[in-house]
Amino acid sequence: MYADISLRIKTMKYWITRAGYLIKENLVLNEIRTHLRHSKVVEPDKILPLIHIDEIVNKVTSEIISPGFADGDISDLELDYISRIVKGITPKNIFEIGTFKGRTTLNLAANTPKETTIYTLDLPETEMPKTRLRIKSGEKKFIKKTRSGEHFIGTKYENRILQIYSDSASFNYEPYLNRMDFVFIDGSHSYEYVVNDTKIALKLLRNKRGIILWHDYGWREVVQALNEMYLKDPLFSDLKQIINTSFAYIRFE
Repeated sequence: MYADISLRIKTMKYWITRAGYLIKENLVLNEIRTHLRHSKVVEPDKILPLIHIDEIVNKVTSEIISPGFADGDISDLELDYISRIVKGITPKNIFEIGTFKGRTTLNLAANTPKETTIYTLDLPETEMPKTRLRIKSGEKKFIKKTRSGEHFIGTKYENRILQIYSDSASFNYEPYLNRMDFVFIDGSHSYEYVVNDTKIALKLLRNKRGIILWHDYGWREVVQALNEMYLKDPLFSDLKQIINTSFAYIRFE
């Protein structure tokens, strides 16, 4: 009888000790998970070779409308540079992915010939919950607006700008393929959208020639996507970052 009681006590002590160990281990694992969840994400290095704006367009001055940077805009310097680029190449057709308030769109129109048409695509707020690809949570505040392109609406340039409302990953580009001389990518900055929009941009270029410009080469996933293209795809071996900007640039000739 006493032996049986002793065995039961030893068994109970074992399981109490074992339970304590498991609880302790679980707490340790939870602490590790919490640390990993809140630790800073390592930012990839920007590796693209640098190019000066004068190597792209020299002795070209721009006409800037609506200067004054606001959250979500390209910088005033970038606005000058993109305007100088399109003024220097005089494109017939431009496609912009990511309209936002249309400040860049307006200046693209102001610095190109009257014959130039600018097609600009923006994700409507109603489509935000059902995008084909993942968008970043920080981008949602830029999507939440009643309309896009407020800067060019009502201006003398509006008749040369065609506003398109759609998800860039599901839009039917068929009417615009092989027609563009300049493509500006400034839509969602998630890795998936940067890759997808780049593939589309290549198809939009006229006879596979022209310029593609990306904004925000500095955002982690934009850097990741463009670095991979530069390192792994010979087509993007001439990809460069424009000095003093977050523009990535390539010209196909």
